[in-house]
Amino acid sequence: MRAIAIIPVVIFHAFPSLMPGGFVGVDIFFVISGFLISGIILKGLQRDTFSFSAFYSNRIKRIFPALLLVLASCFVFGWFFLLPGEFAQLGKHIFGGAGYVENFVLRREAGYFDTSSFLKPLMHLWSLGIEEQFYLTYPFLLWLAWRLRRNLLAVIVPLVLMSFALNLFKTMSDSVASFFLPQTRFWELWTGGLLACIGISTQKLETSPQAAKVKNIVSVLGVVLIAFAIFRVHENAYPGWHALIPVCGASLLILGGPSAWINRHILSHPFAVFVGLISYPLYLWHWPLLSFPRIISGRELTFTASAIAVTLSCLLSWVTWRFVENPIRFGRRTWTKTASLVLLSVIIAFVGYTTFRQDGFAVRFKNLPDDLGKSHPEQWSTPECRKTVGSDEMEYCRGGAQSPADIVLIGDSHAGSLYRGLAPAYERRSHVLMNIGAPGCVPFYDTASYSVGIKQDINCKLLVNRMLDFAATSPSVRTIIISFRGPENILGDDFGEAVLGEAPKRIAWDGAPQTSSQAEVFTLALKNTVARLSSSGKQIILFIDWPELGFDPKSCLPRPVKFFSNPRALCGVPRAQVDSRNRVYRDLMFQLKKDFAGLQLFDPFPYLCDSFACYAMNDGHLLYRDGDHLSAAGAAYLSDKFLLEEPPLSP
Repeated sequence: MRAIAIIPVVIFHAFPSLMPGGFVGVDIFFVISGFLISGIILKGLQRDTFSFSAFYSNRIKRIFPALLLVLASCFVFGWFFLLPGEFAQLGKHIFGGAGYVENFVLRREAGYFDTSSFLKPLMHLWSLGIEEQFYLTYPFLLWLAWRLRRNLLAVIVPLVLMSFALNLFKTMSDSVASFFLPQTRFWELWTGGLLACIGISTQKLETSPQAAKVKNIVSVLGVVLIAFAIFRVHENAYPGWHALIPVCGASLLILGGPSAWINRHILSHPFAVFVGLISYPLYLWHWPLLSFPRIISGRELTFTASAIAVTLSCLLSWVTWRFVENPIRFGRRTWTKTASLVLLSVIIAFVGYTTFRQDGFAVRFKNLPDDLGKSHPEQWSTPECRKTVGSDEMEYCRGGAQSPADIVLIGDSHAGSLYRGLAPAYERRSHVLMNIGAPGCVPFYDTASYSVGIKQDINCKLLVNRMLDFAATSPSVRTIIISFRGPENILGDDFGEAVLGEAPKRIAWDGAPQTSSQAEVFTLALKNTVARLSSSGKQIILFIDWPELGFDPKSCLPRPVKFFSNPRALCGVPRAQVDSRNRVYRDLMFQLKKDFAGLQLFDPFPYLCDSFACYAMNDGHLLYRDGDHLSAAGAAYLSDKFLLEEPPLSP
């Protein structure tokens, strides 16, 4: 059964179009783990030989060796081949993996600026974290119920139902939390435990012809459900109700027992048995081997490259099983091995945490720490600023703490990245700049911003209205600078390599006709906003959006070891692509200048582009931190150019 669980997972990760629901293999693993662990504990309790120390020692010897080998290997690889940001993130996930809290780490990372899962080599360890958290609590539950002579079914069935109900609720309200939190996943492991507790022992099943037919039917139904899940279930709104399909399928296969034809001839085949034996190290190895090449190349893997990665992961899995797992698990000196594994786990966790705290040892790269602003961490908001504006939901609210702001920079995350350069530049001119805004929210009156199919954590319309009103009515504010992502909002889609897996962006303005296109809604909403702000008598400046890269700018840098390192030949985007992408948006910006006599524009294109391309680097410094946000160096560079062009502040 482990083979049925691991093969879909590997194929899904390497060739997702072949098995779009292959990720359900993890759910099958959960059922198997719950069943086996419950069987081990119950047999020990029945024989009065169960020992917590022996149980956890066996778990450590089973789980730690392969995991620690993979974590250490990933760290060594990262040291030689990853850039600081990539290495820092890897260090955090090494800490999460070694501490069996990777599911909580990933839960906290989810959000607007989260990195794609393909670029997290240890993301798959979330499931291992849930299993270990299960092992920390479940044995005590069974032991206590057994000692108190409670009906085990009466204990576990309510737990299964409560966890499943919480899973349904969380999937609707917060699907990310439902996916990663133990309380919404334990029902799958408890289901396996339930099978063991009701006495499903493959050695005690009836062997009558009628019983054999039932077992065959049950196992066939199990395979059908698993196959349906593998080929028909999708990641959207998962786990939810859909998780019942693989969980029920795995449960039916277990119910079928060893005498069922499928279990006896297919699952007992030497190949299936071998894959099951190496399934754990195969699960650990395959994802880093698929993820690291994506990180280094900056693009999706070809079919051939994925096939090579899967083949290598199978080879490493066999080596790990044969020469690492088995000698440690079944050899002598049990307690010495257990203590050594625990100590090594602590050391690796500490190394991972240190790597994260040291920003991936960015000092190895000239200019990079300063370019990305790692030397001086950024504060996105302050309680004083939020109190001044009158909203607690703004992710960006800073500046004006010591004295009232005379300039407000308002917008989405693009304005947020620009603030890092504008604030010190204005301070040198004895002006106070305040930045207010929220990632993903266009700064237009009465306008909702959202990504299709993704739950919104904040109400952009209400929040932006509050911020715009504050800027327009504050007596101290004389200048309002508006900065936001342009082409994505006016066209509705992302650009370049970043478009992979991105949900379409939509905006909705209350005053737009229902039949309006995205570009028409954008145009009407922006014009309305400029008109309302202009009527306040303040100076209004539109900071035209800079070119999108559509790729990770750090892919322009040479890696610590040049082997496998392939920096981009052109660290930028051809001008023809940029002009095509920005034509509608830029035409609108310059038309607004004609429509509103007092409106000021700043165009960053002349400082980032020539007739051939628009560039991500300038004089050896990265101007972008990702595919469309400015780095600290980029913000400082454009801010200096902006202040050279900016008209004097009105008295």
